[in-house]
Amino acid sequence: MFKKVYSFFVFAVLYYLRFFAWVALLLSRPKIIGITGSVGKSSARNAIDAILKDHFKIKVIKEGNSETGVPLGILGINPGHYRLLDWLRILFHSPFRLLNLIGIEYLVVEMGIDSPLPPKNMDYLLTIVKPEISVVLNAYPVHTQQFEVLFHHVKNKEKKAELILKRIAEEKLKIITSAKPRIGIYNESFKLKSNLELLSFGKSEKASLQIIGYEVDLKKTVFKYLDKANDLPIDIEIKNYLLPEGYSEIFAATVLVGRNLGLTIEQIIEGLDKNFSLPKSRGSLLAGLKLSLLIDSSYNASRASVLNFIDMSALIAKKEDRPLVLVLGDMRELGGQAEIEHHLVADKILEVKPDLLIFLGPLTKKYIIPRLKKKIRHIKWSKTSILAGEYLRRHLPYRGVILFKGSQNELFLEEAIKKILKDKEDIDKLCRQNDFWIRYKTKFFLGSVTTS
Repeated sequence: MFKKVYSFFVFAVLYYLRFFAWVALLLSRPKIIGITGSVGKSSARNAIDAILKDHFKIKVIKEGNSETGVPLGILGINPGHYRLLDWLRILFHSPFRLLNLIGIEYLVVEMGIDSPLPPKNMDYLLTIVKPEISVVLNAYPVHTQQFEVLFHHVKNKEKKAELILKRIAEEKLKIITSAKPRIGIYNESFKLKSNLELLSFGKSEKASLQIIGYEVDLKKTVFKYLDKANDLPIDIEIKNYLLPEGYSEIFAATVLVGRNLGLTIEQIIEGLDKNFSLPKSRGSLLAGLKLSLLIDSSYNASRASVLNFIDMSALIAKKEDRPLVLVLGDMRELGGQAEIEHHLVADKILEVKPDLLIFLGPLTKKYIIPRLKKKIRHIKWSKTSILAGEYLRRHLPYRGVILFKGSQNELFLEEAIKKILKDKEDIDKLCRQNDFWIRYKTKFFLGSVTTS
């Protein structure tokens, strides 16, 4: 009985928020740019904002990308910490925020999906917003736990993984196939066929914007493309961030959005150079003790992003002749796919052969460490990120390149970074440092055993 009452309450709140978001969109009529993908949505959102903000009146939803985050972003309501008082405030203010988007020409919306079922699927999000420009970056095995229910009858693990990934891709592609935008921009690997106007990006020669090169050093990352329609080479240079090759998809999509809206390549490059920034802990370069370089990608992790960042960190370490250290946490919410996904990370680690490995979480302990133990000498598993940071501080190699990467669900790798920062003022550059998260983590770590 309680479950039914709770479900009724949840859907009542969702429909309430959706109604006022509809009204706000009806009154302002902005053109919507929708972005989806397993990896890189927030970075693409920031890149598109960077190239458009000097030429159009633009609003970017940063409140979230979910069934609650999208309508709250449209209404311009900060969700706070989603506690009871926050919900009461949200419900009270919603009718008074209908004019939030007046004067806005373009609304940029991340559209994230966690499930094939409403309200956490693409079909539900499309009942809130209908993009004029739809962008699909990629599809990887993320949130696979929620998709497993569709294939519970499949016993073969590899076959099940293949079916789940295909279903995830189909769900994301609905931003094009169901929404029917004015133009769809997508990763050419999807082999999408449609009567709609489409632009693609990828390494294939069939792509509208072909990815042809990638360079990274300690000062900049360069992504190289070929505009096939005009036979025009394009170099996108991003300063002050160490970004893996996978970001080629993000800036390719950004270029195609800008060109479709009438911007020149020069304007796109200038906008990125002037305005682009990443959310915290998505590839920041920080100074560590003993002249070490800390690559902070601690906000979250999926297999694709982990492999990309490992490759890039190994490349930097080799170029600079520095020791390589990987501090890796579990990849969460993978359900029955966790073993396969963590084994693939273990295989990548064996390729790059780091000088020191530090792991957190039961999944790395169960699936990664046993595959490495007889092949790599210096491996440490820690119960918490604080213990990991303390161990790393004691064993930090001189001039090391240190990568931090893990899921956000109660791993909190940013707390390990704090232990080896050269400048404590850089703590403000880490993710999850507001009052809510500090209180939450203090309570969490007090409840954890702090000996390993």
